[in-house]
Amino acid sequence: MAENDVLIDVETLVGMLTGEDPLDAAGIRFMLDALTLATDSALGFLSAQIECHTAQKDAIHRGVVQAQLAALRSQARSREEKAAVALIAARAAEGAGDSTTACDVLAEALTLRPGLEPALHDAAQYAAARGDYVTADRYLRRSDIPSPLRAGLSEAIAATPPDVGRNTACPCGSGRKFKACCRLDAVSPLSARAQLIYALLGTYAERAPGLKVITPLIERTEDAQRYAMFMLDLALFHGGLVEKFLAARGHWLRPDERQLIEGWQRIPITLYEAIDVARDTSVTLRALPDGDPIELADTLFSQSAHRLQLFCGRVLHDDTGPRMLAVPVDVSRQRRRELAGLLASGPSMEQIADFFAPEPPIQFRNSDGDDLYECSVTYQVPGPQEAFDRLIDRLTRTDEDVVAWHRQLPDGRVLNLGVIQRTGDNLTVAANSLARLAELETQLRDVVPEAVELHREAKRVSEEPDGREGRAIILESYFLDATATTDADDVSERLGRDAETSWLDSPGVIGDLSPREAAASDDPAIRAELRSIIDDVEAILLQTERAGQPTTGLMSPHRLREALARD
Repeated sequence: MAENDVLIDVETLVGMLTGEDPLDAAGIRFMLDALTLATDSALGFLSAQIECHTAQKDAIHRGVVQAQLAALRSQARSREEKAAVALIAARAAEGAGDSTTACDVLAEALTLRPGLEPALHDAAQYAAARGDYVTADRYLRRSDIPSPLRAGLSEAIAATPPDVGRNTACPCGSGRKFKACCRLDAVSPLSARAQLIYALLGTYAERAPGLKVITPLIERTEDAQRYAMFMLDLALFHGGLVEKFLAARGHWLRPDERQLIEGWQRIPITLYEAIDVARDTSVTLRALPDGDPIELADTLFSQSAHRLQLFCGRVLHDDTGPRMLAVPVDVSRQRRRELAGLLASGPSMEQIADFFAPEPPIQFRNSDGDDLYECSVTYQVPGPQEAFDRLIDRLTRTDEDVVAWHRQLPDGRVLNLGVIQRTGDNLTVAANSLARLAELETQLRDVVPEAVELHREAKRVSEEPDGREGRAIILESYFLDATATTDADDVSERLGRDAETSWLDSPGVIGDLSPREAAASDDPAIRAELRSIIDDVEAILLQTERAGQPTTGLMSPHRLREALARD
């Protein structure tokens, strides 16, 4: 049977089970035959749809499903038929928020069909929530499908009391070995159960009703694989799934486990900065703008994190200290302010998800605010030498056949606005915006009114805007003093120092303040933001170096800190 046929049959069966018309004898037999022929994955999909239906409907509609299932159970004869109906009934109960009934009915399904994959996974969740880790582990070992519970179960099972060996006589005096007696009820430290507790929340969220919340969030992002686990965490704590888990299964948890989850609920989504990375050992984070250091002993995280990298997520705890149980996502330093402002506003989970949607195209502009273009126009001119000499009187000659239009800035730098280049009888005008090109053309025509246009090019540097407000990056070119050294390293140093000198006194970096003014402020929030901005500068420098790209013209964060400290 083709995959599409299977899907059509499942949809048909869901319609029959949720329809208001009672199943007749023929309908019951059709259903039971279809359930017998269905694969485990098809049964899992069908029962998940019923769970989702009962989670979204009222008691009347749930009663319709229960009546249809009762009719099927009364006519089921083979073990396969009874097991399939029991699985669907268990998931219908789960959808209604009755995990206890679901657990009991599921046990019937596994008695009838011990290898039924969807039932094994559900049973493992229930057993782990009840604290029966050995049974949960046994269920998963019978399944061929990976489970997020495995790592947490292994940690919890391994954390047995250190003074009693598995094969030692049980201290209770039963005469049996500890592993076959009280070890089954032994409680590992809460820190050894924290990973499993979070995995229980995660597997609950990944059930069909939870996916109805998570999937739309993931679809808002630019990369489903990258953001899936972050959106799961977002749906858990912002979408009400933790509350539903506690309502359905909280009675199985130990008091300290429930308190741990309730503590997690009070931890907000936060923007963190990695302030130190000990490779293969730990990462030290701090919550921006000025949180205390948080050291995470996390080998895997330390292998991918970099100093000053930003992460958005939730650092939880395991009763002994902080722990990275929820997967964070990295955030571009260029969007730090934007995300910090969003998180401070008390956003909805949809607004947070929208932040990770594809960014609007970056708009490149010059310092006049014009959109950046690679544009030029070539003119044929009579008397090219005379025309060029007259242009020299108006503009600045920068090469044998080139004159440039420049602007002196208050900080001493000289801005290059465009050039006119002579090639034989032709003069080519080039600039980085249409407005500047038009101004240079005017100057050329003032000198040579008879100039004839031969060729024109204009290519926009940015992608076309899509209607959303995106980031704007200012790009410009400057002249260097002709008497200065032409050594590449010295040129790079000069460009960086010129940029630093200009930036330190530029107003509007933080509110209306320049960096020097912000450094002198008595407001801790302003000074914290200034530190973050200089960290942005350093992070961009480090990222550029790691990528093997030139750092020409980039500011030195160390010199900036020294300059502000002196002031």
